[in-house]
Parts: sequence; C-alpha cells; structure tokens
Amino acid sequence: MNSFLAKSSAGLATAAGAIVAFAASPALAQSLKDKATSEMQATATGANLGSSMPLPKLIGQVIGVLLTMLGVILVCLIIYAGFLWMTAQGDPDKVKKAKAIIGNAVVGMVLVFAAYSIANFVIDKLVTATIQ
Repeated sequence: MNSFLAKSSAGLATAAGAIVAFAASPALAQSLKDKATSEMQATATGANLGSSMPLPKLIGQVIGVLLTMLGVILVCLIIYAGFLWMTAQGDPDKVKKAKAIIGNAVVGMVLVFAAYSIANFVIDKLVTATIQ
C-alpha cells in the first residue's frame, strides 16, 4: 500500500508540474507578430542602430535566462537521480538518496516555474508602465 501511495504522489507531482509549465504563460501570437514586423521594419531602415533596450526589459531577459538555466540543472538532477535509482540494485541507501534528490528537484522546479511566472508578469507590467 505504501508503494502505491508513493507512486500516486509522484504521478500527481508530475501532472501538477506539467499543468504549471503549460499554463504559466499565455499565447500572444498576434501581438508578437506585430512587434516582430515593426522591429524588422526599424532594422531595415536603420532605426535600431545605436538604440539601447529599456532597463526593465533587459533585467527581465537576464532573469529569464538564469531561471531557464536553473530549470535545465534541475532536469539534469532528476535524470541523475533516476540513474542512481535504476543502478541501486536493491540497496535501500541508494534508493533513499535518489528519492531525496528527485523530491528536492521537483520542489525546486515548482519554485523556478513560480519565480519565472512572477518575474515575467512583473517585468511585463514594468515595461508597459514605462513605455506609456
């Protein structure tokens, strides 16, 4: 019974992570298309030469890159823990270590997804407020 609870909680955590990952950012295809068109036109006319990016947008991009790298590190940790678990050969200490790594990595991923969503929202509002 305990094994069933562990498997169902791991499946629930995976499903919750997938929902958070896919529901965190809205699709803004039309506005991005318009933005890309205006940027291409400005580049073609040379209007972007020497212009700098607004500070909130630059900070947002740096935060996005850092959180993306953290996400990649956490995925690598989960893969490593899975490898440890598969090669444990029944050793309870190795299995316990692998479970701890997976649990910590999943909590870390939830925190990174939440931080990314919050940072994306705040930076978007800052850029919108400074442009108008």
